[in-house]
Amino acid sequence: MGFQVVLFIAAIVSLTGCQCFDSFRLPNHTIPVHYDLFINTDIHEGLLDYNGTVEIHLKVLENTQQIVLHSSRSTIVNITMKNSDYVPVRIVNFEFENEREFLIVNTASVLTTGSLIWLKIDFVNSIDRDDRSGFYRTSYNDNDGNLKYAGITQFQACDARSSFPCFDEPGIKATFDVRIACGAEYHARSNADIASISIQSGGKKLVTFQRTPAMQTYLLAFLVSDFAVKREFANDFKKITIQSMARPTHADQLDYSLDASVKLINELQTYFDHPFEINKLDSVGIQNVDFSAGAMENWGLVTYLESYFLVNDESTESRKRDVATVIAHEFAHQFFGNLLAPKWWSYLWLNEGFATLYEYYLSDRTHPELEIKNRFSDSVLQAALLTDGSATVRPMTHYVETVPEIERLFDRVAYDKSASVLRMLHYSLGEPTYLKGLKYYIKEHQNSVVEPRNLFDSLQRAALEDSQLPPNFTMTEILGSWANQPGVPIITVMRIPESEDVIFQQKRYFLTEQPTENNQTWWIPIFLLTNDSSNVNDQTSLFWLPQGSKEIVRSIPIRNDTGVIIVNPAQRGYYRVNYDSAMWKAFELLLHSKPESIDQLTRGQLIDDSMNLAHAGELNHETSFRILDHLRNNSDFLPWQAAYRNILRLEKMLSPDQTALNLFRQYLSVLTKTLIETYGKEERMGEKANDHDVRVIAVDLYCRSGQSKCKDYAQKKMNIAQQRAHLLAIQSQVEQQWYCNGLRNARQVEVQIFKEALQVQTDSLSRLYLSNSLACVGNREQLNQVMEFLAENTANNAELSKFISTTVIQSEVGLETVLAFLYKNVNRIDDLFGSKRKVEKIIDLIANEIVDSTNAEQLLKLTKALSISSDLEKSITVRLDEQIRWQKRNVGLVYMTLKKILL
Repeated sequence: MGFQVVLFIAAIVSLTGCQCFDSFRLPNHTIPVHYDLFINTDIHEGLLDYNGTVEIHLKVLENTQQIVLHSSRSTIVNITMKNSDYVPVRIVNFEFENEREFLIVNTASVLTTGSLIWLKIDFVNSIDRDDRSGFYRTSYNDNDGNLKYAGITQFQACDARSSFPCFDEPGIKATFDVRIACGAEYHARSNADIASISIQSGGKKLVTFQRTPAMQTYLLAFLVSDFAVKREFANDFKKITIQSMARPTHADQLDYSLDASVKLINELQTYFDHPFEINKLDSVGIQNVDFSAGAMENWGLVTYLESYFLVNDESTESRKRDVATVIAHEFAHQFFGNLLAPKWWSYLWLNEGFATLYEYYLSDRTHPELEIKNRFSDSVLQAALLTDGSATVRPMTHYVETVPEIERLFDRVAYDKSASVLRMLHYSLGEPTYLKGLKYYIKEHQNSVVEPRNLFDSLQRAALEDSQLPPNFTMTEILGSWANQPGVPIITVMRIPESEDVIFQQKRYFLTEQPTENNQTWWIPIFLLTNDSSNVNDQTSLFWLPQGSKEIVRSIPIRNDTGVIIVNPAQRGYYRVNYDSAMWKAFELLLHSKPESIDQLTRGQLIDDSMNLAHAGELNHETSFRILDHLRNNSDFLPWQAAYRNILRLEKMLSPDQTALNLFRQYLSVLTKTLIETYGKEERMGEKANDHDVRVIAVDLYCRSGQSKCKDYAQKKMNIAQQRAHLLAIQSQVEQQWYCNGLRNARQVEVQIFKEALQVQTDSLSRLYLSNSLACVGNREQLNQVMEFLAENTANNAELSKFISTTVIQSEVGLETVLAFLYKNVNRIDDLFGSKRKVEKIIDLIANEIVDSTNAEQLLKLTKALSISSDLEKSITVRLDEQIRWQKRNVGLVYMTLKKILL
């Protein structure tokens, strides 16, 4: 072993800065077809090191004397190799290329094309790591106060290699036979079902699992723990064992997720008419402080943040909705991403777009009482439109190679934009045809790797069979126009006077005015209704605006002069819509006289489009505020949800100008009066999820407007908090909003109470609510003390990351305080947050909140000190410039508009 360690060190030295490889992609002279993986742990004894052996069955694709795979963090103990006749193959040496995380095994003889090779690697590693990646530790205190450890995996995107040597690319699929040795009182779980358990000496057992389907390394998973387990069976399509697991202290909160899992896996198989590949499906809740993702779709062993998985007797309908939708997202991945794997990370949207779409559509089918489907427009599509308005945004299909670049692909484009484009096709083709195309896609490409053309071809086949596309249209052209270029279009609609003819124009939408003209166009399905139409739920598009055509004219009859043309009703299409002034005026009159004549989703769209078009210089602010102003006498959830995002963004943009900000808050007090009167300050028995969520909006805006009654009520809540002291537990978002507003003007003693409560609270959701409340602290010194407290006293860095992300949004002094904290701690920044990659995510988020030159300069100074990647720095610089230009252009215009409205 001593020799191997010396060789390991020598390899690092020998290949540092090596130019032997011109790509971060594996050369793939050899590919794996099967892995035998053995992991030997002593987690049950609190020992965090582990050892293992991986035997990889390889196929040689072309003559080579070098096998290149991935490895990081593992110390290699020994490597041996045999050919298909079990004759040893002599290894000259093995080396590491650190930048690319390559392990290179050099052989004395040529490995010939078509031959089979068995590569066996013995290694040691540790789960004692703080980055919440790879195979790592989580812990909890049992009911007797004893510290218990468990081992869990998070391999996506590129961290399987950090736990064992492997070919860690998404387009490389292989089967796995996994064996795990652990304490006899612990249990081991992996992707496939258990094949056998044998007792070993020393109080341990060996768990052997059945062979997995062929899959990519990032989906491999294992859990070694003493977690509590609850079990049910799904039987509608095939018999599947469904299990939900969590730390034993929270076993009583597993029933809801278990029931939702059974319903959703049954619905998934039935809807797509395809069986789940494995005979069991485990789901595991991990403490929020020990899990970096919201959830992870590991095939057959899905992991979740506890706050997205556990439900107790006090949980609101809104919380249950969050659990149902996240489970639906991960289960949709069992087909889209697992059964059909992306050929490379460039096509991540083939995973995340479908999972995001079906988290709403599948959970709405299984949990109709939660009214989930209609939330897509605000929660997903409108958020995507905002992101896609930037001049620096990437397209859906986007080639990258390095690990930081890959991790930055997990953004709103991959999730929200892609889901919105796929939903648009769902409606433009009609659900029966669209679903038929997806069934073709699944059946033809199951257990293989896919790229966009595979999806295009399957949808094209279905569309041709059902005559759902005009002649000479192809899905390659249509979907390609959305997947292969960045941005989103505006459709401008203009009626020709004294005529039924209507002009439809398209161009790219930008958040801010651009110095040069952009000539991008798309294939756009134009969904259209008039307020005379009888069928607001018509699922088909009226016509297509072709790519390459900036303008077309159509005849649209309307029965009366007061009628309106509604383009993109219920926001089915992924584009913004602008109208001529007369048409906007007609909408304004209708919204103020008969708002119920336009459905809630479309009203939300009109608010979102008009506000953003005004900010971009495409519409005057008076029109956008008159559209928004119809909410003075309205309390419907969906239009208020659309308004809420725009109100928060506008408040942020006005923040450098105190006079304009004060006037805006004065307007908010008028706008929200009916809303807060309708929903009140506290939850009511038997409310639906939407009632809870619109009350969160009502309370937040009521307090942001500066109402003295809000301060009084928030102080009452703070007095209650003082009485509870360390027993303080927050049960809902509404309650958390009140504490947030109380802490904006809190005394030191009140801040201390929340810090002490956070120190002893073990429930993940309660901790999240406490942390989010503390993120509202309005005193810089107190806020800095909270960050120092979290940096020194939390067991993991996830909580500090989440706190900082919330603080820059919620606290009026958050941005400046966070920038100062980060700059002060620049020399230990990786230790605070786990890795440079996680630091870059925080910097990227902070950039979105800056609208003034002073803070922009401070952030850019910080990026230099942290030496963040040049491409991220460039993106941030352009984004900051966009936001500052937006602020300079719009603040005066918004101020003058508000003065007119408030007269």
